[in-house]
Amino acid sequence: MADKIKITIIGGGVGGYPAAIKAARMGADVTLIEQNFLGGTCLNWGCIPTKSLLHAGEVVQTMKESKTFGISCKGYSVDFKAVVKRKDTVVKQLRQGVEGLLKAKKIRVVQGTAEFVDASTVQIKDTGEKIKSDKILITSGSRPGTLKFKGSDGSDVLNSDQVLALKVLPKSVVIIGGGVIGVEFAQIFHRLGAKVTILELLETLVPGTDKEIAQSLEQSMVAEGIEVITGAGVKEIIQKKGTNKVLYTAADQEKSVSGEKVILSVGRKPDISSLKVDNVGLVHENGAIVVNDRMETNVPGIYAAGDVIGGIMLAHVATMEGECAVSNALGKESIISYKAIPSCIYTDPEVASVGLTEEEAKENYDIEVGRFPFYACGKALVINRTHGMIKIITEKEFDEVIGVHIIGPRATDLIAEAVLGMTMEMTVEELAHAVHPHPTLSESMMESALSLYGGAIHMP
Repeated sequence: MADKIKITIIGGGVGGYPAAIKAARMGADVTLIEQNFLGGTCLNWGCIPTKSLLHAGEVVQTMKESKTFGISCKGYSVDFKAVVKRKDTVVKQLRQGVEGLLKAKKIRVVQGTAEFVDASTVQIKDTGEKIKSDKILITSGSRPGTLKFKGSDGSDVLNSDQVLALKVLPKSVVIIGGGVIGVEFAQIFHRLGAKVTILELLETLVPGTDKEIAQSLEQSMVAEGIEVITGAGVKEIIQKKGTNKVLYTAADQEKSVSGEKVILSVGRKPDISSLKVDNVGLVHENGAIVVNDRMETNVPGIYAAGDVIGGIMLAHVATMEGECAVSNALGKESIISYKAIPSCIYTDPEVASVGLTEEEAKENYDIEVGRFPFYACGKALVINRTHGMIKIITEKEFDEVIGVHIIGPRATDLIAEAVLGMTMEMTVEELAHAVHPHPTLSESMMESALSLYGGAIHMP
């Protein structure tokens, strides 16, 4: 660019900092404003710290199962402070990595809270500094959702951010909400030694997930020792010394369960609370900024991306949207396609999906469903992770794959093949004929496709 376009990005999370790097590579003069830590929710209070804790639980589970592999592993203990310290170390290292990347691209990073003055100017509330630019991208992210009922504001009632600040492992935990965040926390605390109960309002865990897969995950968690209560509407939390009694209704009966801590795991909400968006007339609905498929708001020159626009609140989606916004802001047209967006749950077994669920597909297509269980996969047997399956959904007219759902070992890695294939409008025949290495978990993807095209090799 002959004359550098000035762009200000509000929010240094996974929507903002990759967009800043892309903008710098495209030749823009970039200012990135972050009120807390670079990396945002994902790096500091979400994706990374929770996966660190989940892996600690996986290590515990491996030790419990060590005799299966002919190895005796007795006398282990969980040092929760050390587990937390490692989590914090990983987060700090990655945060410093982000800082280094931004510095290398000569991106100015401003620590503080941004608020709009006009359509081309933001002010740093903390210092009064005004920053004027040609384009502005809002990637201010989200905050934990809340529920309002008697006792929900108690000192032992924690949201998903507050949970990650715990330094002492609670003896028992009640988790209100059995979505993605809830089931991951449930397995973290259960495997590290706490008694865990999940209360979910709907009839299955992880609502929105393919029902067959969700039911399989619930069966696995219950078999592991996690208490799962679905159809449970929470009414009140009564705090007493050292415990919290959670009153709920299930099957038309009043019941209760107690825990040392209660976790409110009820999703996240877009966060525009400090931006003063009404100063520039930005349109927003239910707290989310409204954009088109180029990430443009109703105000020329102002864009928004990531959790702050609602929609699919996933880290990789925020990154994609932020980069799309920057491309358009700097004159290179880009449009978002949400056709093949993967969704992942990092429990053990893992869950991953892309495309339509079986329930959704039946509404619009004549479909076929293929399945291949991991108990028939040699590599899964080798690593003693045989619970689950790969499920493929196709529409009959063109045999195009329109949904892939996995529950089982390394599902979150395996789903990438399905994402690539669906992006390229893959047919089930093409997937079935693609040569997969042996012995690997990925063979199960091929076998699932073969179950729809000629028959799986390792199924009767």
